[in-house]
Amino acid sequence: MACKGKRILITSGPAAVALDDVRVITNRSTGDMGRLIAGALHGKGARVTLLEGSAATSRLLLPDAVILKNFFFYDELDAILARELRQGYDVVIHAAAVPDFRPARSFSGKMASGNALDLKLVPTKKLIDKIKRIAPRIFLVGFKLTARKFPGRFPASVKGLFDKAGCDLVVANVVTPKDYQACLFGPSGRLSPDGLSKKSLVKVLIDTIDR
Repeated sequence: MACKGKRILITSGPAAVALDDVRVITNRSTGDMGRLIAGALHGKGARVTLLEGSAATSRLLLPDAVILKNFFFYDELDAILARELRQGYDVVIHAAAVPDFRPARSFSGKMASGNALDLKLVPTKKLIDKIKRIAPRIFLVGFKLTARKFPGRFPASVKGLFDKAGCDLVVANVVTPKDYQACLFGPSGRLSPDGLSKKSLVKVLIDTIDR
């Protein structure tokens, strides 16, 4: 599909879960990928909305025409995403670093420091699984953080995003303290070489969407 004139929603950056009224559990996502994609799509003439975790909030690399909406907590992203999906987007690129676990219960106030804490974590629901339930005709791009090396031709974790979430494209990425590598997949397998940098991935992804 040509990107020009299309409404595109991007999620990006970290989402936190509460431990108590002061502390949170979060991750190291910077939001860089979402901003790079948003800028590239804007350059193709798309109408872009970026939902970004507020720990990464910045208009750096963002054209003024890109609509920026912020969240901090996982539950906020859940609610905002559900509302936005009813606004008639053509494409969703779900690149946010959504937590896989949350505390079984959050504590009121601020827990006293200095004591050992036994913390039970329970799985969060997969937000990507609801996107096509709300907007069945949307073109969906998912992201999957994989092991340090891409295992096999079609990693099972990537295939699961096609089978369960109904993704049209999936980016498998590997992040180390010194490096970022990615590979783009379609429903039938790889669409790019392994080892793409962030900028190379953005170009391949946008070119694939813009066909």
